[in-house]
Amino acid sequence: MNSQSLLDRSKGRFFAFGILYISEGILVGFTSTAMVAFMRREGLSLEQIGTFVALLYLPWTFKWVWAPLIDIVKLQRFGGRRTWILFCTAMMIGTLLITAMVDYVVNFQLLLIMIVINNFFGATQDVAIDSLAVSTLKADERGTGNGFMFSGQFLGIALGGGGAIFVSGLWGFNVSIIYICSLMLLCFLFVLFFIRDPDISAKAGESGTEIVSKLVDTLAGFMRELYTGFLQSGSGPKIGLLFAVMPMGAMALAYAILGTMEVDYGLSNNQIATLSVYNTVLSGLGCLAGGLLGDKLGLKKILAMCYVLTAFPTLYLAAQISINGLEAVSLVSFYAAILLHGLFFGMGTGLNAAVFMGMTNPLVAATQFTAFMAMSNLAISMANYWQGRVAEAIDYAAVLYLDSLLVVLPLLLIPFLKNREEHGVKETMMPAAARID
Repeated sequence: MNSQSLLDRSKGRFFAFGILYISEGILVGFTSTAMVAFMRREGLSLEQIGTFVALLYLPWTFKWVWAPLIDIVKLQRFGGRRTWILFCTAMMIGTLLITAMVDYVVNFQLLLIMIVINNFFGATQDVAIDSLAVSTLKADERGTGNGFMFSGQFLGIALGGGGAIFVSGLWGFNVSIIYICSLMLLCFLFVLFFIRDPDISAKAGESGTEIVSKLVDTLAGFMRELYTGFLQSGSGPKIGLLFAVMPMGAMALAYAILGTMEVDYGLSNNQIATLSVYNTVLSGLGCLAGGLLGDKLGLKKILAMCYVLTAFPTLYLAAQISINGLEAVSLVSFYAAILLHGLFFGMGTGLNAAVFMGMTNPLVAATQFTAFMAMSNLAISMANYWQGRVAEAIDYAAVLYLDSLLVVLPLLLIPFLKNREEHGVKETMMPAAARID
């Protein structure tokens, strides 16, 4: 194979990581959007669906537990982190096919188990991709690079969510599964032919025995670097962990509540699919716009602005539901609130990851960056759980009002976010575009 890969050039890196995140988004879109709509139409309760989505994100929350394997077991003989990505993608396809055979009305507990296993491989794939991104993207590429990555993820969500609902409406659920697996197979082939781990040395010929014999020594050095990354790199990474577990703006119109609300509002499958595609495309464009603005004007300023903006359409829809009831909200108002939220939420999502990259020590990229992102996924999991329970116990308006109020929490921490310090010395030589202040 040619030693060149897309990761060798700046534009190639943006394109490559965008495609890699499409692969992640396809699985997330299908499980958190399409399956939510399918389950609501089958009569599952809001609390059940909230639990389903909360558990869906559970592997993404605890992926830091096994993330060190990506840093330690480099698999250089077999292609490095590219091999991790290929293996996980193949297992995502296989476990999704098994999950599709579960009757989730009769065997809801079995569905929960299978969805956790399926997302375990999705989360592990994400660890390898993020490690590759942290060690590959240049300092002044972080904002734009994360814009491409998360716009790719939103495009994948559109393909896996709205796309699957549309296909299912035309040809049935089984065909939508074939459609999803075919998309993921294309992503597998893209990685196979166009991605090469740049950290593989010319002497990447270690045997399995040699890797195992080095594991203990490597782990000791790794733990020292991880300790330095979080506890001896200034206040940035410490505050970053707390910030990561906070809501990423108003979140209810981005996850399970949105899917159940669309069904209860009375939208058809085609309408849900169309709205989902428009919403995720706008979110993807928002990622690009947010990344570009963040690199030019400062990541923290634009991030705070995006968080605040997500609350406005959420509050507007909450007021409309309070006054008229969900079914009486006009179609224009319903669509406008969802689409505006998608744009603003997308802008903040890419910037959020760019901030964490600035806090991450490249020597332990997979684990430290994964820890930040895992805490963000914990925030998503907790949000879906409480939102399902509140919606079932009270109504959608109460969820939206409370969701908007919680935006205050991350806003209080944003002024204190900053890049990691190198052994107590600030990275003052970093280009201005890479700083988060």
